[in-house]
Amino acid sequence: MKVLLFDADGVVLKKGEFFSEKFSREHNVPIEDVLKFFKGPFGACQEGAKDLREELVPFLESWGWQGSVDDFMDYWFEDVVLDQDFLEEIQGYREKGIKCYLASNNEHYRSRKIETILGDMLDGYFFSADLKVKKGNPDYFRAVLEKLNVEPFEVGFVDNEDKNVESAREVGIKAQLFSDVVFNELLSEDVLQEFKHKIQ
Repeated sequence: MKVLLFDADGVVLKKGEFFSEKFSREHNVPIEDVLKFFKGPFGACQEGAKDLREELVPFLESWGWQGSVDDFMDYWFEDVVLDQDFLEEIQGYREKGIKCYLASNNEHYRSRKIETILGDMLDGYFFSADLKVKKGNPDYFRAVLEKLNVEPFEVGFVDNEDKNVESAREVGIKAQLFSDVVFNELLSEDVLQEFKHKIQ
């Protein structure tokens, strides 16, 4: 095992309520109106096909947002909160020679925010907006494998969404849903015994 890939929200980053729900509640905007953006053009932003700042403008007007687009994004990106305990665990893997990367569905602006905050706490970052494809598509993981120049069996992946786990498994990556015991489960696989030996 050479590489571990980690999801951002709900794994490396602490996950509270969905931002759409928070915004709806705090600004008295019907959730169905907020979801028109998040279930609409936001997906294309995550794939790097559209620019978030441009796509937000008509929605912010309809939502009655009084500040600028940048003000809105600053308010939104306050949700980038690190899970320090988990990051310490990741550092342990890195000290043993295992490369650790973030694998996240995020558009360009929030991606850069996350990258700035995490800095060199990880070995690198793979954001859907940069790769032009989201994790639910196996092509995302094929692109990651190509960039890292590794074989699927040399990679482990942890995510909190089933569809992303299944997508990674489709290309041969050892993927697991995130839980308190996920790494014990990963390390119980025969193919990872060498990795287990390294971190003991």
